Amino acid sequence: MNSKKELKAKSQIQKIDPVVFEVKGKKLDLGCGNKKIEGAFGVDYFKTDCIDLEWNLEKPLPKKFWNSYDLVYSSSVLDHMGNPLQFLKNCVLYAKPNGFVQIAVDNADYWRYHKKGKPFGNYHSKLWFKHTKELEVQHKMMFQPGHVETMFKMLGLKIVKKELFWRQSIDFLFPKHLGTAHFSIVGKKTK
Repeated sequence: MNSKKELKAKSQIQKIDPVVFEVKGKKLDLGCGNKKIEGAFGVDYFKTDCIDLEWNLEKPLPKKFWNSYDLVYSSSVLDHMGNPLQFLKNCVLYAKPNGFVQIAVDNADYWRYHKKGKPFGNYHSKLWFKHTKELEVQHKMMFQPGHVETMFKMLGLKIVKKELFWRQSIDFLFPKHLGTAHFSIVGKKTK
């Protein structure tokens, strides 16, 4: 039987995960951590029970991964990359022709990310002001949805779906783009 703490943690995970774009075929989950999407091949920088390959995502995967996947999915990774455009180029490289790339990431417009301290502050604002070796893989930058849309278009992806997700309590007092912590964008590889 699940404890109250386990149930609360499970509901929080469900609340912040984006809806994975539905495709048939092979899926690649980059930066999957402990939450690999169902049926995907999982790659992450840190070894967990869920991953199939431990790999530095700042570097391209071996050629056997290129043009191989119907969906290349990545959640909460782009903002940790030193070169996000190169990371997205690699995602496009791994997708088959007419395959899809889905990126879910923190929304830089979200009002709590700009507040320090309690009662409404968020851990993101604290991370921007300190740097330690342990934080090497922490946030390097944040994006508004328009930033990611622009990079998708630069890389030849046709945007097929956009979604803002994860609103809670007081967030509903704000316009959706300011009161939503995360967004997801899906692009189709047309080349």
